[in-house]
Amino acid sequence: MPALESIRAYFGTSTVVINATIATYILCTGIAPLFWAPFSERVGRRWVYISAMVLFIVCSIICSIAKSIGLFFVFRMLQGFFASAGQAVGGGSVADLFESKERGRAMSIYILGTILGPAFSPIIGGYVDQYLNWQWIFYIKAILGAVIAVLTFIFVQETLYVPSDGILSSTSSDPISWKQRLQNLKFNPFASLEFLLRPEVLLVCIPLSTSFGWFYFLVTILPETYSQIYHFSTGSIGLCYLAGGYRLTPLYLGIPFLVIGSLLYGWFLHFHLHWFTPLIGYCLTTFGIMFTITIGNTYLVESFITRSASVVSTNNFTRNIMATIFSLLAVNIRSGVGDGIA
Repeated sequence: MPALESIRAYFGTSTVVINATIATYILCTGIAPLFWAPFSERVGRRWVYISAMVLFIVCSIICSIAKSIGLFFVFRMLQGFFASAGQAVGGGSVADLFESKERGRAMSIYILGTILGPAFSPIIGGYVDQYLNWQWIFYIKAILGAVIAVLTFIFVQETLYVPSDGILSSTSSDPISWKQRLQNLKFNPFASLEFLLRPEVLLVCIPLSTSFGWFYFLVTILPETYSQIYHFSTGSIGLCYLAGGYRLTPLYLGIPFLVIGSLLYGWFLHFHLHWFTPLIGYCLTTFGIMFTITIGNTYLVESFITRSASVVSTNNFTRNIMATIFSLLAVNIRSGVGDGIA
């Protein structure tokens, strides 16, 4: 996020187009799990992790050497598609490995990784862009991806099992054979969306999706806001994202933090108060958003244990659709109504 201006200047394009690369990346990370989750429930989790990470590395390298915005745009989308595999399948791995009484804690640790990423990666990315260049952000992604792929290949074992009747499940003690995996490769990736017809799933997904979309509205406009109002460098802008790295436990307690934090963030920016004061609101907002997501995902996994990866992917899909819409509209909304109303 902090390097958006550098990328925009390099390709000689507009802020709207660069924000569109974020939106399409998010869209792909929302759609791809609809494929990854049922695929992992047929062939197992391990090879999904490995194959997706290898392709993520390839896409990261191409993004770093791209000379045209079109090439960058396409492979940024594909990068999002492959990057989403861990997010899509991780909930299923947690369900495979842990009993009900342990699953809540394990799910919190798993989701903590998805929270710490947005909190700390902009800090690193901001300073990498400032002292090296934006291409090195993607080189570093490729290097880290290679390390993860190798470690996964060496240390991660398959966790998905099949019962004696041959139907894939995460609760049996008999390992899946490759023949059984190949027989079960046919699937409808959009079948997972049937979960949205269940009121208990829909009522969890709607508020989580809206709040997640709002989170991406904030992170999309933050670089432009702090660059224009407070004249921050890309490294300093990256540090601002640290205010978002927190967790919350009870689902309903997240809503007041979200509302109050959003109001404080917008109106503190509107009145051009000290640069630190809007970050208090940003911190409160993300404090509420990220931990409502934690509790919501845990509830869905507990409710649909045998199809945990698919139901979490359905939630990811609805969340990322809203994030795509909010990030596309973020700059225009801010320009039209200002920071306070926005």
